[in-house]
Amino acid sequence: MFHATLDSSKTWKQIVDALATLLTEALFIIDEKGFSLRQFDPAKAAMIDLKLPSAVFQEYSCKGSHEVCLGVDELVKVSKRMGVDDKLEFNLDTDDQRFEIRMVGPAERTFKLQLLSPPDSRGKKPTLDFDVKAEMYSEAFKQAVKDIGVVSIHIKIKAENDVLVFAGEGDTGEAEVSLKVGDDANLFDLGVKKPSQAIYALNYLSEIIKAMSSDSIILQFSTSKPIMLEFSIAETGTINFILAPRVERR
Repeated sequence: MFHATLDSSKTWKQIVDALATLLTEALFIIDEKGFSLRQFDPAKAAMIDLKLPSAVFQEYSCKGSHEVCLGVDELVKVSKRMGVDDKLEFNLDTDDQRFEIRMVGPAERTFKLQLLSPPDSRGKKPTLDFDVKAEMYSEAFKQAVKDIGVVSIHIKIKAENDVLVFAGEGDTGEAEVSLKVGDDANLFDLGVKKPSQAIYALNYLSEIIKAMSSDSIILQFSTSKPIMLEFSIAETGTINFILAPRVERR
């Protein structure tokens, strides 16, 4: 048994948009604590880790733990039908294997989505010890990714002391964006255990930045190790993106 209500359709759309950056199917674990999801993209180069506590919802009731696997394309299509002021209701019909999304506004509309078979392999969050942790405005990170994308298909991220650098190069030239910690800076905190640098695929980051809905993000990485990007959703919820590095060939 599961039932929940959400006053903000915007929050649900943000979640669906985040899932759509990497996944074709979304496997939610729904229990008394709330929603959670941890999955690799089909290429297993990136992972999304979602936590949406029950406190995010205005009403929340769940008995037991349920695996709810849904097609992301269907979730995207349904979310596009949501009005700005619609209130949402969610129900799980385990007998008919349907996940119900009801939109309550000027009209009451109900979509019942077929549950899919959960994937055999489950995402296990890697144990990572990061040497760099940066807190910055999400818009600054988005602009850095776009700037490097003008000339390159990869982005090198370097950190040393109080400077965070994004760089890239390609056949048409080079680009570099440097951010320093300061009162008026886009980078408002940077912790560096030791100088680090790593390279990541720009096509993944270009998709991930589309899903960033909060004002700020936390960026963590180490030399030649995965990068983790964390941002909040609906105040108490969090979304983490973890992306594997590109290994430089010598």
